[in-house]
Amino acid sequence: MLYDKLLEIYKDIGWEMEQNPNDSILSVTYAGNNAEWIFVATTDEPNKIVVMFARLPYVCPPEKCAELSVFIDKVNFGMSHGAWVMDRKDGEVRFRVGVDLGTMELTFEYIRSLTLYTNMTMEYYLSGIRSIIMEDKNAQEAFDITHR
Repeated sequence: MLYDKLLEIYKDIGWEMEQNPNDSILSVTYAGNNAEWIFVATTDEPNKIVVMFARLPYVCPPEKCAELSVFIDKVNFGMSHGAWVMDRKDGEVRFRVGVDLGTMELTFEYIRSLTLYTNMTMEYYLSGIRSIIMEDKNAQEAFDITHR
């Protein structure tokens, strides 16, 4: 099962994942250089899909959602894999990556790479997102902050 394989891989790298096997969800608090956030890995066993996401450590207030959406659109347009998403109802922001394994084998290296990519992307863009939510920067200013 994919869930068990993920759990085994994360144990091998020393991560103590919170487990919710009924919903096929694993999570851990990930410490980046500038913040901590929740990293989540989920599986859809029948369809052989693995989804990972890093959830922003704070929410976007309603009055900032429009500006953050402009930033997210600008960033997503240049990405080859994964996407930033925001729930406008509660302000939750995530960077999400998924893979349809089809006939591929779920390997340690593949999961390690996808996990690092998910968390490093959160780390890279966090300063720009934070600048909109907490410092009243506009989307272009935030984009410039992340691309110095």
